[in-house]
Amino acid sequence: MTLSLLQHLRETQGAGLVSETTQHFGLGMDKATGFINAALALVVGRLVNLNQTQGTSKVLEILDKQDTAALWQDTDFSEAHKELTSLGGLDDATSLQALNLVADRSLKAIHSLEQTASLGKEGMSELLDGQAEHLQGHFPDWIYAAAGLPALIGAAAYNTVKESVASLGSILRQAGDAIADTASEVAQKASEVTSTAVDTASEAASSVADKASEVTTSVVEGASNIAAKTSEATVAAVAATGAAAASAAHLAGDAVHKTAAAAGDTVAKVGTAASQAVKEPASFFLRALPWVAVIILIILGLLFWKGCQQQTVPVAASTTPAASTTPTTLAPATLSLHTGAHGELLNCQGTVGNADLQKNFIEAVQAQFGPAAKCDLKIDSTYATSFAGLAGLSEALGAIKASPNTSLELSGDNVVVNGPDQTEIAKLIDRLKALFGTGVTVTAAAPLDAATAVSNSVKAATDALSSIKATDAKAEDVIHALNLQVINFPTGGATLPAENKAVLDQAATLIKAIPSLKLEITGHTDSTGDEKANVALSEQRAKSVAAYLVSKGVNGSALTAKGLGSSKPIADNATEQGKFQNRRISFALVGAGS
Repeated sequence: MTLSLLQHLRETQGAGLVSETTQHFGLGMDKATGFINAALALVVGRLVNLNQTQGTSKVLEILDKQDTAALWQDTDFSEAHKELTSLGGLDDATSLQALNLVADRSLKAIHSLEQTASLGKEGMSELLDGQAEHLQGHFPDWIYAAAGLPALIGAAAYNTVKESVASLGSILRQAGDAIADTASEVAQKASEVTSTAVDTASEAASSVADKASEVTTSVVEGASNIAAKTSEATVAAVAATGAAAASAAHLAGDAVHKTAAAAGDTVAKVGTAASQAVKEPASFFLRALPWVAVIILIILGLLFWKGCQQQTVPVAASTTPAASTTPTTLAPATLSLHTGAHGELLNCQGTVGNADLQKNFIEAVQAQFGPAAKCDLKIDSTYATSFAGLAGLSEALGAIKASPNTSLELSGDNVVVNGPDQTEIAKLIDRLKALFGTGVTVTAAAPLDAATAVSNSVKAATDALSSIKATDAKAEDVIHALNLQVINFPTGGATLPAENKAVLDQAATLIKAIPSLKLEITGHTDSTGDEKANVALSEQRAKSVAAYLVSKGVNGSALTAKGLGSSKPIADNATEQGKFQNRRISFALVGAGS
């Protein structure tokens, strides 16, 4: 029997990982053990899958580079990430950091094993081929699915699929019957509508209105019947299992073809358009549109002729100026990203103009930090929809990941990077310039200007709140606006700064307009000083914000205030800019996490 990599990792890395996860991520001993065990199985499972699908050379490349991002590429990780988050009792971002820590330590240990034992390509392939027997039957199905090992998924999942496939035949027969019924009614209705249109066109103009009403009613009723029948067929078809999609399409195609042939003989006298509609009953309404258009044009023509017989009354030209066609200036798309001491993703957020750019940004982030990496990108149509350096963004984020405690701030075609080692930052800037090209400007962050940062954040929050109407205010919009501000408390103090009171005044009005809103206010600090004192200070600051909102009429029972100290950083604690961002008040729906 081959060596169990899972057992090897437990014995060599288990104790150290338990210590790190409990210390850095606040996991209890029991949760840490369960989380690490599942994460180790995922790592081994992914290596087995990669060996099977992409070859041993790919596995050795990942081990040499200790590339955790490549480990998670090309796999649906969403369900596994949800399970891991629940298993560890962590939020999404912290769960991902903990997983990547386990993956990093595992890759290093396996690489060391490969080097020490001189396994080479053949030995590593043999080792990974023998891991299935050690993984089989010891873990829930979601681990095997995320690892890409469907052969190890349990019988329950297999039976569910089998039962779904078994019922496919009867589902398709029902769909075929509904389509056949639709074809017959389509043919009859096409004949009726066409006949009505011809009769209507031949009548005198004085009766146009009455006939138009009759034809319209006929068309509407016909369309309604067709839609109802088509809906039945559609609902039945949608119920078909995705696993048998190819077979479903083939059988449904045969049913439609036979139905079309039978229906074609019935409606031959209706004309070419109606015949084509019967051959493809599901799309009849679209093919009948030209006939409906002809009917409507005839009706409108007769109405116009009749209207021309009446006296024309001249109308004065409008003096209302035409609406301005001057294009609105779009705000630049933004992306803010921070890495921690191990290159893990601490925070990622921004605003873009459409779903395409949002997708491009998220794909670039996940290509480097793994498919479970989260990036809170808001879509706002007043923001730009492009970034000149998009082609090089993914590789640029890889360079950021390789530089611990680094931040990237993207605004339009300007990129600002920051880190504790200015020599390394200078090298990073040169690398990013080469990747982004001449269309993007890359610079080092300026020294921290706290006053300007606060002023800009207060303006952004005020503008966002001003755009929200109390009559249709949404909780997520109010929370987003509140999180735009920086509340820069005095060092060691919890007195609310005067500049933030105007923001909270606006927010209080909107919060009161949303009776169901339950707001969680959380204080955070940087890592300077004693952590116990930091937790107490962060809680005092959160309570200070809550007390002010209550003084403005917000129901105190709708607010929860707590402090987390430095345990949830969104930036590094190695630079002044990073510490400034970590000292914050965050707002969230109760239960959503902050």
